[in-house]
Amino acid sequence: MKNDPLVSVVIPTHNRKESLIRLIESIFNGSYPNDRLEIIVVDDASTDGTYEEIKKRYPQIRIIRNQREMLISGSRNLGIKNARGDYVFLVDDDNVIDRKCILELVKTMEEKSDPPIGVVAPIMYYYKQPNRVWCAGVKRSMITSLTTRIGQDEIDNGHFTKIIESRDFPNAFMIRREIIEKVGLFDENAFPIHYDEADFMERVRQSRYRVVCNPKAKVWHDIPLPEDVKDKARSLHVHSEMRAFYAGRNRIIFHKRYSKWWQFLIFILIFNWLIALYYLRIILLGSRKPLKDRLKIAKAYLKGVIKGFMTTKKSYYHVFQRSTK
Repeated sequence: MKNDPLVSVVIPTHNRKESLIRLIESIFNGSYPNDRLEIIVVDDASTDGTYEEIKKRYPQIRIIRNQREMLISGSRNLGIKNARGDYVFLVDDDNVIDRKCILELVKTMEEKSDPPIGVVAPIMYYYKQPNRVWCAGVKRSMITSLTTRIGQDEIDNGHFTKIIESRDFPNAFMIRREIIEKVGLFDENAFPIHYDEADFMERVRQSRYRVVCNPKAKVWHDIPLPEDVKDKARSLHVHSEMRAFYAGRNRIIFHKRYSKWWQFLIFILIFNWLIALYYLRIILLGSRKPLKDRLKIAKAYLKGVIKGFMTTKKSYYHVFQRSTK
């Protein structure tokens, strides 16, 4: 219907062609009118033929190819800049969405509330266990920096029925167009990956908009079940030098920005180092990589922690290439 808001679905992707196709099919099979959907795929320099396959299979989809990897924030920003929708639905390529997902998210956005809703996310389940909750929101301690996912690993017996307030969301969420105009895009310099959503949604919340989950909207996230994880370093996103560097650095930068001064003091003096020791243990003992590679990753993680500690609020740089040489 012409009165339905235009929704831009932005999908960043990298070397997951088959997963991407599965997600696209679930979007087209949804109940939201296809003529009120604009799908934008941002191919982050894939090498598996993603660009050619999507262009051939789905001529109605706009696909943008990065010539070099821009990571998640840069890819999302590129998609948002090319989006025309009243709402922008960001969803990662390893998901399958429910038929009513987009419709339910739009319904939530269209409801009047004070303060207004700026970001709404679906409840997210494990793809391999469809009634087991992966995430229904995020709680974050601004002192310890530790996070918990609301509803994590609960079996949904129909008890998730009400709107859930959240600090932020990973993976899949819808943004109101005016939010982007007020708070800006993802900070791809400070947070090219890791803490990118957390930073964006702190700005949303500080602008007096709500960040919520509508459990009537559902998504299935295709990641390993916790009991099936064999590489703990991968599950904590510290399985490569780049990932480890940003994991160490960005935790500190985020809390420099958003923790109160006394919260940050406690964090940086105590919890940051406890967490660093834990992550180093996981990198060195919880990975199946050769020892030589684990040592390189541990070194990159420590460099990230030092860089985060030394970086001031006004001097964030995309420094991985320089700092790990």
